[in-house]
Amino acid sequence: MSDTEVPLESPVPDRWAEGTVDVDGVRLHYTRTGGDGPPLVVAHGVFDDGPCRTPLVRTLEGGYDVIAFDARGHGRSDAPDSGYGADDRVADLAGLFDALDLVDPILLGHSMGGDTVLATAATHPELPRAVVAIDPAGLLAHNEENRADGGNDGPDDSDADEVAAVREQVLWWHDHSKAELFEADDEIAGHAAAGDRDLASLIADARLRVSPNITAVFEEGWLDPAEYFADITAPTLILRADVDDRARELDREQVDLIDDARLTHVDGAGHCVFRDQRENATRELRVFLDDV
Repeated sequence: MSDTEVPLESPVPDRWAEGTVDVDGVRLHYTRTGGDGPPLVVAHGVFDDGPCRTPLVRTLEGGYDVIAFDARGHGRSDAPDSGYGADDRVADLAGLFDALDLVDPILLGHSMGGDTVLATAATHPELPRAVVAIDPAGLLAHNEENRADGGNDGPDDSDADEVAAVREQVLWWHDHSKAELFEADDEIAGHAAAGDRDLASLIADARLRVSPNITAVFEEGWLDPAEYFADITAPTLILRADVDDRARELDREQVDLIDDARLTHVDGAGHCVFRDQRENATRELRVFLDDV
């Protein structure tokens, strides 16, 4: 592939299966690695989709039956006008379990997906075998730029201007071709320039598919750890970005509400922990999974 060539839509590896399930009239798309290992369900972040997690899925497929699904409004799933709050996202995930007959699954989610898997573990404690939340959205209010002591509102205080900005961002992506995003979108261009054009392609595909309806996620806000975390009984790993000391203290206070939880701040990582520090984050994840 030349430096200027932009990949076509990234295909699912031939050895993986694709399918859809219907959850209360909403069609959810998923990819599945199969195999004899325990099921591990991957929930993506708010602007991504299931295929964006392909590098991580490839890492895990040897030991697990990995299911990466597209949340409503994302990827190849339906994009209804409503149903983007935490309760709706939990219902979608629980419906996926039922439709695929998943027993004792491990739940892994990033950002919005981290919020979803933690809320699912709290409201359906009998379902998961273990939970991994990667920089979950409900903890982002602890970051310096979002804390009240930093002079800004947290994610739960999203106002109409923020929601409008998110919608404008989605529409901006849709107003560009994939080739243009490789030049104009800083994140995509950065991955391409770093030599990871496959990841850049996956992210670009996701940006072009995401629905403007997902702005409702920001209107609904994220779960309150003080309200939910104490109800989580499954072994839990929370992998957080490299944040300041005060944010780490606030993280610890919240994560300590979970009876069986590990909190690890991955040095040098931003919000996209596995993209920023893949080797270190994967090592921490494997240590946890080996114990559960």
